[in-house]
Amino acid sequence: MLVSELRCLRCGHEEAPSSRAYLCPRCEDRNPRDPGILDVRYDYDKVAEEVARGGGWLQSRHDIFRFLPLLPVEAPGPVLPSGGTPLFAAPRLARRLGLRALYLKDETRNPTRCLKDRATAVGLTRALQQERKTVYCASAGNAAISLAGFSAHAGLECHAYVPRAASPERLQWLERYGARTHISSGNYDQAFAESEEAGREGGWYSRNCAYNPFLVEGKKTAALEVAEGLGWRAPDLLVAPVGDGCTLAAQGKAFRELALLGLVESRPRLVGVQSAGVQPMVRMLQEWEGSDPSGVLSGDPPEAGTGGDATGAAGTAAASMDVKTPRNARRLLAELRDVNGQVLAVEDDRMEEARSVLAREAGVVAELTSAAALAGLEDFLHADGGGRDRTAVVLVTGGRES
Repeated sequence: MLVSELRCLRCGHEEAPSSRAYLCPRCEDRNPRDPGILDVRYDYDKVAEEVARGGGWLQSRHDIFRFLPLLPVEAPGPVLPSGGTPLFAAPRLARRLGLRALYLKDETRNPTRCLKDRATAVGLTRALQQERKTVYCASAGNAAISLAGFSAHAGLECHAYVPRAASPERLQWLERYGARTHISSGNYDQAFAESEEAGREGGWYSRNCAYNPFLVEGKKTAALEVAEGLGWRAPDLLVAPVGDGCTLAAQGKAFRELALLGLVESRPRLVGVQSAGVQPMVRMLQEWEGSDPSGVLSGDPPEAGTGGDATGAAGTAAASMDVKTPRNARRLLAELRDVNGQVLAVEDDRMEEARSVLAREAGVVAELTSAAALAGLEDFLHADGGGRDRTAVVLVTGGRES
């Protein structure tokens, strides 16, 4: 494992990686908006040596562990095979949006049909290496289903904490996988708090990607595959939905690391998409001035049991984006700053339209959250001068209905 240290994104504290690493030990006030997220740093000189040895990444693998030198695990784990999903051109959508080229990264091809399997694969690998028997997470559905499926395969006990609005379809998936499901009386933020309390008391391994610093590393492998699929070139735009902020921030980190290693010459502009009904990251980005987001992140979060975000918006049917307190906001803000990125919001009915367009014109069945990325890309291009000679990649993060 080539991890050199863990660095707090809030206070800059550095510590050696360990099995107990979670949140920064020095950021004790635990503001939910800015709790002291740790970032995994690598010995990039050694990573470059490993990549060069043998002519590239692990040639014998096609899953996320192909990129083992940039992952926080000692060896590939005995987990369900995640990653290696197709990146393909969508020429009809490109013409519709006026782009030179549009590519879809189809994460519905993962074992439980979502990008979150990449993070779960890293988390379960670490849990198994530490001989943990029980794992947990909070989720609107997809992360919990991912953890439940991987836990069933590995023989681990899985506790899933979901908001009261979790759909019957997603609850049925959790039941099929044998998860112990805990339905909160409140929203996702309350379910998250309940999961953390139970996890601490039980000594369980956490798959909460917003807090566990190692899981973002799994998510970034989607961007590593994008770069490889484009011949080690970066697209002009990379678009993804935003909830806690982990997924889009992870893609930014991947391209930053690839640039540091000299494997790409440029980095994509990141475009995040939220629902008009729940858009805390849009507001934070608008309010952020200067180089330090502490002022934006220091306020009190909305009440855990209430609907909507701090602006009083009513909510969204896109369950995976229904996050009022994005816990990886600082990480995402930093990545957006580096590449002049943007976050915008679209109405739920626009997501529904985009979901139909994805199916009719690209042959991809996506969940509402994933379709938001296409709708947001259209709005972004309209506001930013059109597609011109641009190339864009849209992460289709999941394909499960409701």
